[in-house]
Amino acid sequence: MDLYQLRYFLEVARELSFTRAARNLYVSPPAVSKSVALLEASLKRKLFTRSRRRVELTSEGELLKSKVEKIYDILEGVRLELTGEAREGPSRLKIGSREMITNYLLSPCLAAFRKKYPNTRFGLYELEPRQMAEALRKDLVDFAFYYHGDIADPALEIRKVGAVRSHVYAAKSLLPQGRPPRNLEELLSLPYIAPRYFQSDPTEPSIDGFPDHRALRNIQYEGEFLETHRRYVIDGLAAAVLPDFVIRREWKAGQVLRLEVGPRLGRDIYFIKRKTRPLPRAVEHFLGVLKKTLTLLESPR
Repeated sequence: MDLYQLRYFLEVARELSFTRAARNLYVSPPAVSKSVALLEASLKRKLFTRSRRRVELTSEGELLKSKVEKIYDILEGVRLELTGEAREGPSRLKIGSREMITNYLLSPCLAAFRKKYPNTRFGLYELEPRQMAEALRKDLVDFAFYYHGDIADPALEIRKVGAVRSHVYAAKSLLPQGRPPRNLEELLSLPYIAPRYFQSDPTEPSIDGFPDHRALRNIQYEGEFLETHRRYVIDGLAAAVLPDFVIRREWKAGQVLRLEVGPRLGRDIYFIKRKTRPLPRAVEHFLGVLKKTLTLLESPR
């Protein structure tokens, strides 16, 4: 049993596919199969059950996976210390996120971070929740940001960073007689655009924070990206729940109206990482900058 065998095993255990593991490792599938077979022979234990359609971990395989992840986490921590990345900043950070967070929250954070750590490069990836959890478990991203803390996965650490206020916004042309709704019933009857991922569960709570399970909106459009919602509001196609700072300029200019009736709305922002994964200390600096950014964006202007 050596580190190469354990690395190959871990990749297969995470992907549950010899083909995908080989692709990630930049080697051939036969090389991965041979390495796993040698590991099984040396341990005298079967680590995977294989069929034509699927690969699954045995109970011994599950145990070994948890132990090997700890080994590689220790090695990653040592690497960070020896290369100076733990103190001086990482050479590269891969971040999973969502469009609104990436465009409106991370941009000022990255600018401030690079003043202190100018040599860090970044990968920014827009991931829906299932992709995000999988990418974190497999160390395909270092950490992630999302709107809710309910990504249910015992392998992940979830920490609230802050929150943003939201309201329902609409163009005056969308409103009957051009006046804002006077009660919840009138608010709900407006045509809405609501966020929805492709093939997501329609019974899941909306990520814009509107409590449709208690007060169902008249949803006429579904779209994944916040900029689509903002554009539809400005163009008078639909009402939408938008973070205040996203559309503050158009609201102050009188181009759209903020509808004050109805439930109080907002989004919490969460930092997510794999629990045992070591990260450079610079990441805590990054989180500090993000918290300050949220405070500034939420301050009245």
